[in-house]
Amino acid sequence: MNIFIYVLDALRADHVSCYGYDRNTTPTINRLAEEGVRYENCFSPATWTKPVGASLLTGAYPPLHGTRSREDVFDVDITRLPETLSEVGITSVGFSTMGNVSASIGYDRGFETYRDLYKDPDIVAKRQTRDTDSEELEHEGRDEIALPRAEDLTESVVEWLETDAEDDFFAFCWSIEPHMPYNPPEGYRDYTDPEYDGPVDGQRDTLPDVETDADLEQLKGLYDGGIRYNDDELGRIVDMLKTQGIYDETMIVVLGDHGDAFNEHDRLTHGHLPYDELIHVPLVVKPATESDVKPQVVEETVSLVDVPATVMGAAGVSEVPETVEGRELPPFGPSGSSSPVFSETRFRDVYPSFYSVRTDEWKYMEVDEPDRDVGTMLDTVKQVYQRGLIWEIVRNPRYYLERYFHDENRFLYDLDDDPGEQTNLVEKQPEKADEMESLLTTWIRKGERRHEKLSSVDDLDIDNETSEQLKQLGYVE
Repeated sequence: MNIFIYVLDALRADHVSCYGYDRNTTPTINRLAEEGVRYENCFSPATWTKPVGASLLTGAYPPLHGTRSREDVFDVDITRLPETLSEVGITSVGFSTMGNVSASIGYDRGFETYRDLYKDPDIVAKRQTRDTDSEELEHEGRDEIALPRAEDLTESVVEWLETDAEDDFFAFCWSIEPHMPYNPPEGYRDYTDPEYDGPVDGQRDTLPDVETDADLEQLKGLYDGGIRYNDDELGRIVDMLKTQGIYDETMIVVLGDHGDAFNEHDRLTHGHLPYDELIHVPLVVKPATESDVKPQVVEETVSLVDVPATVMGAAGVSEVPETVEGRELPPFGPSGSSSPVFSETRFRDVYPSFYSVRTDEWKYMEVDEPDRDVGTMLDTVKQVYQRGLIWEIVRNPRYYLERYFHDENRFLYDLDDDPGEQTNLVEKQPEKADEMESLLTTWIRKGERRHEKLSSVDDLDIDNETSEQLKQLGYVE
């Protein structure tokens, strides 16, 4: 049996056509959904990449696996998916286009081969590049890294399938698209307005210029073009699996690690309050033919944390590590709602942290503001200066300040009556808010206590290529 996990970075569920989107952005994912299981209500454990990657490889939420902030490396002594699969004779290979899911910060453990494509010399030579300072890849060992395209990932995977793939493999593939910058190649810009002459071009530095409906629609069109482009590249890999005669015996898992916001709550991109535009993600699982799972749509609330347990079960792993907090997704495992599901987004001590707990009916979110002491404020000013953001903040203070300062710190939504999360019920439903807050607090404390009991390996050095890319993508300030 083969297992193939493919992650599209920053792909939100409601821009996937089989989730009801009115643009045909994902014909490949649609076909996989028709042959497998589509999870209508899947949610991410974070609103940015690094902690989600660790959750996908451990089945643990961020408080347990400990890869929570920008400074963290993935070094906790916790059993990982490739290590568990090796016990049943499955070899593992990883392909990453993202510095936040790289060997240099610990994501390669357990893999026989792990390739950080953003540092590949051939890809650096032909792609848009960024310096490590702007990407804030603080521990990379070089000055320049690439932003690989989905086709670079495809070519690497296809070459591996043709030359090095063995029987019974696990392939873990992380695509950078449709993550910002939104820059679909020629031939994939049909969703944009050819007459648009505004300032928005999909690059991060033009986000403060999104002011009109036309600006926002142009941004969405670029984002959707990136989705369609990446979906076509995924289709090339699926075709190769069929050419190799191994498609039927391969379990294919396709997902988004988090979403991107388009001003549904006056914010763009990701990494902030976990509204559903950021944590509601697509998840499609095409089973191997040896499975008796039939094509279907699952309505139950599930989490990406459930993916590793599902893969282990399908692969015949008899003893799931005790640190796996997820369950086997139905219908691979028993049905019955797994809600509540949780999320946590933490960056640095100088920034707010964001948390959520979600059930089938209710959503509670909380903002944990940092201490605004003199030392913290000086650190914030230092980071603004180092990133060269002073002029940008002066030019558009609202865009930057609203990311880090909030009028409200607690949010409660009745999802049956208010699926768009527009009416905060904390004051009208204080008992329900306190109940949900208690669930959230218990979850955080339990995970942190279990994390403290895990031994850690030696700290890892993050090389400069990774540090640079993270700065360019806006993950490190």
